[in-house]
Amino acid sequence: MSTMQLYVWGPALNAPSIDPKCVVIESYLRLIQQSYTIVRCNDPQQSPTGELPLLKNGSAWIAGVDRILAHLAHCNKDANKNLLPEQKAEYLAYSALVQDKLYDCMLYTWYADSTNFVKNIRPTYAKLLSFPARYIVPIQLKNNAKARLAKYNVEITGDDVGAPQNEKEEMKELLKTGWHHMYRLARETYDILQKQLDNKNYMFNDSPTTLDCIVFGYLALHLYPELAHRRLQHILMNEYPQLVQYCNRIRDLLFTSKGNAQESEPAEDVPSLWKTFKNNPVGFLGSIKDDIVSYMGTSDKESKKEKSQVQIDFERKRIWSIAGGITFFLAYVIYNGIISVELNDESYDSEEEE
Repeated sequence: MSTMQLYVWGPALNAPSIDPKCVVIESYLRLIQQSYTIVRCNDPQQSPTGELPLLKNGSAWIAGVDRILAHLAHCNKDANKNLLPEQKAEYLAYSALVQDKLYDCMLYTWYADSTNFVKNIRPTYAKLLSFPARYIVPIQLKNNAKARLAKYNVEITGDDVGAPQNEKEEMKELLKTGWHHMYRLARETYDILQKQLDNKNYMFNDSPTTLDCIVFGYLALHLYPELAHRRLQHILMNEYPQLVQYCNRIRDLLFTSKGNAQESEPAEDVPSLWKTFKNNPVGFLGSIKDDIVSYMGTSDKESKKEKSQVQIDFERKRIWSIAGGITFFLAYVIYNGIISVELNDESYDSEEEE
């Protein structure tokens, strides 16, 4: 098998990556024993979708966790070969559950909990990112999370004000706020996964499959991060020890025993947002205008109603990603004196202004 190149967020918070989707793909590459190198680029703007992971296989670039998994499954038929037809249907259901509910619970504890965001999440991203992204990306991610989580319509109040230091007492206090909705969602999802696991080593049998990579990728970022408020970790360790053992089993199998992946330099032909802007700035900005107009809508109110929530969420995410890319680019060129700004016929170079 040829060597592939995987672009990911780097390890953080005691997990193989700060992003669960990156953990999923690297876990699967290790599971199928695919030769690959890794680029810890920590830069979602290197991806044409504005998100990581990104996979290079020969001359092909594949972005998005579902597309990458589908591509790898096409290249390697062994990971799920022992699944029965009904198990393949269950795989889709469990995969959707994990990527939706577990991810939402993680986002709540990272971004709605202001203590975790200020003390852990924002500083961690700041270490992974370079200037000026370290000042922009955490806020952008928080805004993305807020937009995604709006569907729950849960008011979060007093998440870190006056709560007891004792974890159990703190949990009791938090039940009086909107947080109990997310704890209930987490427990419901944990219940489903633990019942499916039963007494098996893995979700379907005694051999890991793609589903195990997906579950581990998202569950790992519930269990391993040592946050200021380790609420999901507390629930897992005290109420779902089987899931804890399951996570540790996969971590030991795929990461501890296999060591670190070889790192490589980024390829020259990365299809990033930067290159699109550089090669054709007028066309790039024109496409942004079209995207914004499409998202904001026109005077035709009926066209808005015809869009599904999935479409709206996708368009919102795309606007955030593109806007973030433009912000990073402009901040970079201005900071480094690549352009100058003229006001009242006087030129002010950005380096002189600094």
